[in-house]
Amino acid sequence: MFIDADIYPSLVLPVVFQDQNKSEQVIKTYQVPETKDKDAVFDELLVKIEGESNSRKRVQKLVSGPSYRLVISAAASVIVIFLLHLFISEKTVENTFAESTAFRLPDNSRVVLSENSTVGYSRYWWKREVKLQGEAYFEVEKGEKFTVKTPAGKISVLGTRFQVSEVEDGLIVKCFEGKVKLSNKETEQIVEAGNALAYRPGNMAELAPLHIEYPQLAYFNGTFSKENLTKVLTELETFFNVRIQTGSPTERYFSGKLETANAETAVRIICRSLNLDYTFITKDQIIINERKK
Repeated sequence: MFIDADIYPSLVLPVVFQDQNKSEQVIKTYQVPETKDKDAVFDELLVKIEGESNSRKRVQKLVSGPSYRLVISAAASVIVIFLLHLFISEKTVENTFAESTAFRLPDNSRVVLSENSTVGYSRYWWKREVKLQGEAYFEVEKGEKFTVKTPAGKISVLGTRFQVSEVEDGLIVKCFEGKVKLSNKETEQIVEAGNALAYRPGNMAELAPLHIEYPQLAYFNGTFSKENLTKVLTELETFFNVRIQTGSPTERYFSGKLETANAETAVRIICRSLNLDYTFITKDQIIINERKK
């Protein structure tokens, strides 16, 4: 395209100046000093040109050489290993005790794990999925789909309370709140709150009604006789995975039996017995204070 310099001088002049600058730089690099012999200058120019050419060749040789390819390959391997670690690395909770044990998952969902049972899940919790061997009770926080995988099938939920028990080569699924879905290669069935479903390969039993609000596995059972209140609350914290603070300035001692699957119920029984008050700061944080007169 032809541009008239008289009409568009601002479009032409910067290009000309840029070309002139480049030309001046080349001239300065290869100009002949007046005080030197022409043959000597010619030899120096050849050395400069050959040196630049050799530098480019060395770079090209390095990039295309086996060492460079080895470095790139090693870097790619490190990235692949990191990604595999991210997706495969698993954390396992195993209960080898005679009593159930409770813990919380990274999304704050609560799990009560029966004896001789194991739960595994991704260490980086990139999706809400656990692997179960044995028996466990779940209180799932609302959010994205939550999945429990077992050899006999998987249970999918959105936010609910339920129990999964392995029985021989099958499963028993009990839903206490919300609804869950059991699915495998043979079947897919919804279990709504207040129902239980027993599954065995080749034989899907019908839903049976539940007449309890919590499974026995989820109950805290403790009998105390003049026990220091701090110790009692520590046991409740461990089982229900909550934090209980007390603002009482004096030591208190509790006597009684606690059998409940609800943390607030246990705290309420204690406070009534010792004439104290309690307040929920958050869903998982409780503070106990002296009762106001």
